Amino acid sequence: MAEELRITRENDHGAFTALYRAAGLEIEEGWEKLCHPVCSVSARREGRLLGAATVSRRFERLILDYIAVEPEARLMGIGKKLTEACKAYAAGQGAGELWLAARNPGFFHALRAEETGGELLLSECLGCPDYRAGCEPKEMRFVIEPSEGSYEK
Repeated sequence: MAEELRITRENDHGAFTALYRAAGLEIEEGWEKLCHPVCSVSARREGRLLGAATVSRRFERLILDYIAVEPEARLMGIGKKLTEACKAYAAGQGAGELWLAARNPGFFHALRAEETGGELLLSECLGCPDYRAGCEPKEMRFVIEPSEGSYEK
């Protein structure tokens, strides 16, 4: 019998970096020092990393900086579970919002994120050659309700 999918907090930044890069996310070497991550969650089955997400603190807000799922594990609800774990962390921190710059806004719309129309988070995209040349991210946020659970602080 296959082991159940587990969503847990961990800081295996090396494995996460490889997953994020394979998913096409722009991620610099040493990102964990630049982005100030405060919580990373992973989805594993039988010890194998299937997905990960990282929440950072910048611009005086919590930001869902990275989220990726292995291609063969997509459409299994893993991205949704990772996002819910990140929202639960934000709730546990007393945050009223979890922000993100979404390259795939449709996925986050389906999870009830709203576009802000802002560009604060997109300011980090300005130096990227793909920005507005095929990559059109949207600044979005989740409004966090205290009832959404919590991860330990």
